[in-house]
Amino acid sequence: MTVVVAARGVLPLVLHDGKLESVHTSRLALGEGGEYLPMFVAVRNIQVNTYSEMVVGSMAGGEINREIHLRCELETAYLLDHVFAVIVVHNRGGESGLFLFEVSRLEPRVPTPLHVLVPMNMGNEGGHYDFYLFSGGRELFQSQMPSGLMDTALDRMVQDRIKDVKDSPVKPFVGPTPEYPKALYRKGIDGRAVISFVIDARGAIGDPAVVSTSQPEFGQAALVAIRQWRFLPRVKDGRPVESRAQMPFDFTAPKEK
Repeated sequence: MTVVVAARGVLPLVLHDGKLESVHTSRLALGEGGEYLPMFVAVRNIQVNTYSEMVVGSMAGGEINREIHLRCELETAYLLDHVFAVIVVHNRGGESGLFLFEVSRLEPRVPTPLHVLVPMNMGNEGGHYDFYLFSGGRELFQSQMPSGLMDTALDRMVQDRIKDVKDSPVKPFVGPTPEYPKALYRKGIDGRAVISFVIDARGAIGDPAVVSTSQPEFGQAALVAIRQWRFLPRVKDGRPVESRAQMPFDFTAPKEK
């Protein structure tokens, strides 16, 4: 087994002698890859559809072209290179298929539209899908993850980082950027919201409240975002303790596309 570290189109890329090389294979699988990257990507307005069409065949009466179409928008607070996504489709006939495609690079706080079309060699009987994001071969936290899975992973990662700490202040660990409010698109204004909240001994957020905001919509968007954040909690005498903090969120009006 070789770890996929990037993608070019729908081809996986692996490291060979320090260089990225493409691999032409259909033998792809998800496996345990160690710790998640402590970085979060917001996946917005995701749509995943499967399509089939009949075409005239050269031998039998015809054949079916099957494809997966994915549309979404990605946004993160981090600079991320060698980003790729994976969709695992499970149809009602009991078949499963894994499909990989390139995202490439995500710039901090720049919404990035993603639209891909991937050929599918399995039946189109409906079902469900799982969505994954990777950077450099390590899985990223993202808003399509089951919340329980994310919480369990973050609990473990936070504990690992504070287990030998004697005293330490609160530190941001991972979380999303707020979504610019759609109600303000036409106004095209920038702004800021400041949120206060409690950070418990796990680094999780409680009791968030708007301290100040230049527009009410910015305050509401910041509240949605801060509830998904995780911090390294304050440590006193070797024990994590609850504390209160404030955090500003800046909003920049989206550019016209």
